[in-house]
Amino acid sequence: MEENSKKKKIKDISIAVGVCVVVLACLAGISIGTYNMFSDNINKSTQTLAENTVEDENIEEEVIELIDPESLDELSEEQSEEQLEEKKEELTPEEKKKREEEAKKRQEELKKKQEEEAKLKAQGYPYWIKVNCAANTVTIYKKDENGKFTIPVKAMVCSVGSSTPRSGVYRTPQKARWGTLIGPVWGQYCTRITGQILFHSVPYLKQNDPSSLEYWEYDRLGTQRSLGCIRLTVADAQWIYYNCPLGTSVEFYTSSNPGPLGKPGVQKVSNAGDPYRGWDPTDPDSRNPWPQKKAKEEAERKAAEEKAAKEAAEKKAAEERAAKEAAEKKAAEEKAAKEAAEKKAAEEKATKEAAEKKKAEEEARKAEEANKVMVPDVRNMTKTKAQQALKDLNFKFREEESYTGTDGVVIKQSIAPGTKVNKQTSIEITIRKVVKQEDDKENDKNTNDGNEE
Repeated sequence: MEENSKKKKIKDISIAVGVCVVVLACLAGISIGTYNMFSDNINKSTQTLAENTVEDENIEEEVIELIDPESLDELSEEQSEEQLEEKKEELTPEEKKKREEEAKKRQEELKKKQEEEAKLKAQGYPYWIKVNCAANTVTIYKKDENGKFTIPVKAMVCSVGSSTPRSGVYRTPQKARWGTLIGPVWGQYCTRITGQILFHSVPYLKQNDPSSLEYWEYDRLGTQRSLGCIRLTVADAQWIYYNCPLGTSVEFYTSSNPGPLGKPGVQKVSNAGDPYRGWDPTDPDSRNPWPQKKAKEEAERKAAEEKAAKEAAEKKAAEERAAKEAAEKKAAEEKAAKEAAEKKAAEEKATKEAAEKKKAEEEARKAEEANKVMVPDVRNMTKTKAQQALKDLNFKFREEESYTGTDGVVIKQSIAPGTKVNKQTSIEITIRKVVKQEDDKENDKNTNDGNEE
């Protein structure tokens, strides 16, 4: 039994080793085939990136694979065991799915582990670059207080291509001020990422001529336009060129979210006409006409703003003046209306007072009229009749002797007849009192004596 067991164990080890060899051979064959295919394509456009190559072996180009060589043997043994298990018994679809998920999980764990290792290697560098292939955006990160690249400092609009890696972390191995691209065309501020994948400006039709920009391509920054490189504005490509030393880590990923700083816009140049559209507006070259154009446009914009501000101020002043005049007019109208109302009220009051006065006068007149009587003519009336006629007056009789006339009749009145006087007005009435003369008295006496006889 022990001998059979040993033979079985040796056999299993041999099978495992054989499977490992086969797997390694397959991987090597695939790598060589892929390299040859990629070489056939890139040989058509040799990149002249001779400047600033990496001299330190520690910062040579490094590609973060999904599976590292150290874990390959262990994985191969596991795969061999799985293959032997599958030969011994038929696996159900559920079991196959479960094993595929486990294998996928192991691959993701390995990828995560290797990315963490890459991040550890990047600790000596100031920045970490992330390329979002879906959003065509590049975001630069710096270290936080814990030494991790979590603080976004700069966002760049870019254009990726169909051959741009969609995942993985790479370290920049080489730079060139100008580089030859497929076309042939040329790019400024080139920084190699891996293979023939570079950061560079939008292509130029002439080498070392920054006025020969492919302006139609510049207007499409922010969309997928390259064969695989990451196109940038000159300013952004230059920033990476000067601020990110060789060996800086570049991570590729895919997300609809452009990143924490968003996706910057880009100025269109196609409609600007010559010589402007032949230049990248962000190029710091002293010959670039865009700064003068922008300065002129800025001066015109400022002048227009100042003119608009002046017109707005004048308009505001005119409106304020009109509002003031309207307010004054309204105040004057209100004052006039108030005065008119006061005048009307005064007139109405005067009219009312006049009416009341007239009414009072009328009433006083009527009262006075009611209190007045017309002095009757009582002359030649007897005293009794005169008293009746003068009942509304305060009359006073006096006698006046007379030798002739009728005795006991009114001969005078102090107020002329027909005069209107207040009731109880004093009036003096003179009554005639006839007296006899001495002869008449003697005659009367004789008459009386004879009668006695």
